[in-house]
Amino acid sequence: MKDGIWALLMPIIILGGIYSGQFTATESAAVAVVYAMVVELFIYKKLDLKGMVRVGTDTTRLLGGLFPVLLMALSLNKFLAFQQVPMMMVDLLSGIITTKASFILINNALLLVVGLLMDIGSAILILSPILQPLAQAQGIDPVHFGIMMPVNLEIGYLTPPMGLNIIVAMTAFRESFGFVCRSVVPFIGLMVIALVIVSFWPALSLFLLK
Repeated sequence: MKDGIWALLMPIIILGGIYSGQFTATESAAVAVVYAMVVELFIYKKLDLKGMVRVGTDTTRLLGGLFPVLLMALSLNKFLAFQQVPMMMVDLLSGIITTKASFILINNALLLVVGLLMDIGSAILILSPILQPLAQAQGIDPVHFGIMMPVNLEIGYLTPPMGLNIIVAMTAFRESFGFVCRSVVPFIGLMVIALVIVSFWPALSLFLLK
């Protein structure tokens, strides 16, 4: 604890600053970089100016490898939104929803497919106003649905073809796309199990409200 106290302070500073309104989530990245540089240069003294140049070069290479993939992912995201593909999928599936259980299963299947192709922020902005009334009509608490949706869409970050975390890992660790995809399969399985528990056990999401 004594040796690691400076590292442990980083998430406290970042999350504390975000939740207190001192800086945004994006600004927290800059705060984290400055804090890490100060700690490494003046406290741990494991980084010098030459090392900082090397770190900057490695970071530039990592980001350079990610930009083409991000461009393609964002372009597909804009295309799907412009063509109203998510809304058409909802219209297609809403006609076969008859029970609460069928809504949960169809909703999760829809979101898993959407998560393969769209980033989580855009998917929530586009789909939540459409799906939430359907969920409420089936007696699903809005808070429960509000937790179920991002838990589902988070799986998309680990699934091809647009799994951003897969691309980051592949670039950072210099492994093939196929190797990383195979490596994350057990974790995807665990996340699906967690999704099923969250979906069919509402009390897990709502007990703090009671």
